[in-house]
Amino acid sequence: MDNSNINRTTRQRNSKILAGLFIITFGVLFLLERQGMPIADWAVSWKTILIAIGVVTLYKHNFRHFAGYVLIGIGTIFLINEAKPETVDTKLILPVIVILFGGTMIAKSIGIFDSKKKRHNMTVFDDNKEISSEDYIQATTFFGGVTKNVVSKDFKGADFTTAFGGTEINLTRADIQQPVTINASTYFGGITLIVPSNWKVNSEITTAFGAVEDKRNISSDIENDPSKTLTLKGSCYFGGVEIHSYI
Repeated sequence: MDNSNINRTTRQRNSKILAGLFIITFGVLFLLERQGMPIADWAVSWKTILIAIGVVTLYKHNFRHFAGYVLIGIGTIFLINEAKPETVDTKLILPVIVILFGGTMIAKSIGIFDSKKKRHNMTVFDDNKEISSEDYIQATTFFGGVTKNVVSKDFKGADFTTAFGGTEINLTRADIQQPVTINASTYFGGITLIVPSNWKVNSEITTAFGAVEDKRNISSDIENDPSKTLTLKGSCYFGGVEIHSYI
């Protein structure tokens, strides 16, 4: 295992420990409050929980996850307004999020986040990630991440919902016997699909403040098999869907 995989595995493990510690802390504070102890209202409020989720999300993704900053920002703004009412106009939060998301998309497109290096470090198949032999996959991700290596030889499709998180599905060792469909709904998150180079991929995803990017570098020598057709359906709002293929 190379250093990048080791670091990623370590972050994922430590992020779970960090999340567990936050949950235990909130649980203890909530218990003490129910016992009549004088616990500050903000300590067990949804704003603090939002900030904690943002911290865990950022740590897990090496502080390069837009949603983590959004969660921390929203939680902090509402905490400030709770301490000093009307310090910040909460009606401005959504427009600012939209502007920041647009800026993030531009930054990625011109390489500020070093996306080429990131793609170079991605492996064709990582045996240290979860391996799934299911023919049909369903995954729902909120404020977290799901990574699956699919090895089914009769893959029949999938249904993904991702909000404030990321989903990565590696199909390089999978096979399909007939055209299949993946339904993907993405909100402030991202989905990455890694498919065999001879598969044909059609996108019918509806996007708004989001994008579906086919980043495959397919050689003209590779002939698509008509039976190996993958169709993407669903919606993408304030998020992104990326399609990769490794020859």
